[in-house]
Amino acid sequence: MKRNITILFALLSISFAFGQGKYGKYLNSKKLALTYKSVKPAEKDDYYQQYYWLVKAEQLKTFPHLKDIKPVVLYNFVKKVNPQNPTKKLDDRGKELRKTAELSLDQYFKNKNFQNNQVLLYNLETYVDPSQGEYFTKVDAEKIKELVPKEFFGFASLNKKTMEETNYYLWVDKKKDEFKIVDIVPSEKDKKFYASLKQYLPKYKFERKYMPTVKKGTKADKTDKDFFYIMPFERNVDNIEYKTDDFETFTLSQIKREGGEWIGVEKPKK
Repeated sequence: MKRNITILFALLSISFAFGQGKYGKYLNSKKLALTYKSVKPAEKDDYYQQYYWLVKAEQLKTFPHLKDIKPVVLYNFVKKVNPQNPTKKLDDRGKELRKTAELSLDQYFKNKNFQNNQVLLYNLETYVDPSQGEYFTKVDAEKIKELVPKEFFGFASLNKKTMEETNYYLWVDKKKDEFKIVDIVPSEKDKKFYASLKQYLPKYKFERKYMPTVKKGTKADKTDKDFFYIMPFERNVDNIEYKTDDFETFTLSQIKREGGEWIGVEKPKK
């Protein structure tokens, strides 16, 4: 059966630190759900938000191409892309929708009816983002592209209001059990990269609509093995390949002018 997971996507700058109030110590949705009777009304924002994060992280873990990512990484990733929207920040309509969703959730949790319940999940999503505002987009988890096995993933999101698609990228640092949501397009602050690009292809424009091809450097070469080589979607126009080991600074490695062959442009190491 086709399994769709809706993730509310937004890139906001929030902490990767563990925990969401007193409920951050729970990293299993069932264990958290069983504490419902001790939750005070003023704690509902934190409680249901934490439950939502855990459910989404556990759902992601069920997909084969994400099974090797540790649960703590998926949990922190979900927290990053689903920032909390406290009740006090909502408009009157949002507060009304959250209150209605809360009444339904309360009934399910009181009756311990929280296993594979689509109505519960719908109300949970309504609760965490009742106004369908800042980060109301849709991502199908089975469509997440594994661009570099176990390390680099592409996410195509669809804004359900504007129908605009946006690509996001997740880099998993396996050694540190950490992750970053990164941009594959070099920042304008990377003056060295853009000076090099202007030298060879002064009219080149980055295309964000299509996901690129990404590969790792040569494993046998210690100076190259940690680099990611990025090649934008190839069309019959000018194209480039560039590399990075931190997604902050980039180096142009190859260029191809329309109708021509690939030419290496990275300066040899001294």
